[in-house]
Amino acid sequence: MNYLILQYRKVVGKLQFEDIYCPISKNLNLVEKELKKTCENLGTNYLQGIIGYFFKIPGKRLRPTLALLSAGVIDNKLPKSTNNQLIKFATGLELMHSASLIHDDVIDSDVIRRGQKSLNRIYGRKIAVLAGDVVYALAFSRISNSLPKGFDEVIVELTEYMCAAEVLQAEDKLPTREVYLNIIKGKTALFMSLSCKISAVLAGGTKNQINSMEEYGLNLGMAYQIMDDCMDKDINARLNITVEDAKLYGNRAIDSIKSFENSLYKISLINLVNLILCISHEKVSSS
Repeated sequence: MNYLILQYRKVVGKLQFEDIYCPISKNLNLVEKELKKTCENLGTNYLQGIIGYFFKIPGKRLRPTLALLSAGVIDNKLPKSTNNQLIKFATGLELMHSASLIHDDVIDSDVIRRGQKSLNRIYGRKIAVLAGDVVYALAFSRISNSLPKGFDEVIVELTEYMCAAEVLQAEDKLPTREVYLNIIKGKTALFMSLSCKISAVLAGGTKNQINSMEEYGLNLGMAYQIMDDCMDKDINARLNITVEDAKLYGNRAIDSIKSFENSLYKISLINLVNLILCISHEKVSSS
């Protein structure tokens, strides 16, 4: 698929996530295979059934997508060994995100996840928490085995920030605008930022390139969570922030990667911002 088709779909408002995946479809399929293999290699059939059920309906795979696109925009012809490293890292990201979703469903007593009953609805809160713990362990194993020495600590710090943000959100029911922004930065944006940054490191990016991808992920994450809260009519978003703020973060994300050469990877990163803002804005406007 060439640049003009992608740009045309963006203009006419028919851009889909499948278009975003276009330049990374092969690697994304490898991530799917790794996820399936991870579930099949669990110690007991019962545990395989529980975690396999959660992964039966895939999500948008946003974090692996960010990782793969971030590496591709820097170098789309990575050596096989580096690409394998990237696949493992992207798989670990999806496992880490999935574990957080399982725990979120327990915390919020949600009974539906991706159109099917949540783990806590079927198996109960105790087993759901334990299943989430297992998926976290699998995530850390994948990530630590894919990264150079020293990055383990970064992943641990990210987990700390995510948990701290969730604790702050639970304690402060009517946060100020500043507190709200810190919460969504900790629970969403830093994760996306790190996904982009570490992938840029794996791809051999320069310091400026790595910083640019880190900035892109952070601003995309802020825009994504703001729009998600607006779609859900989250009271915190209504009190403190608007769709226009999400657009500002989205524009910052796009501006941060302007220095990269034009490629399908860069266009997908730009169109990912536009897709999140357009789809979300339509739902907010029609609700």
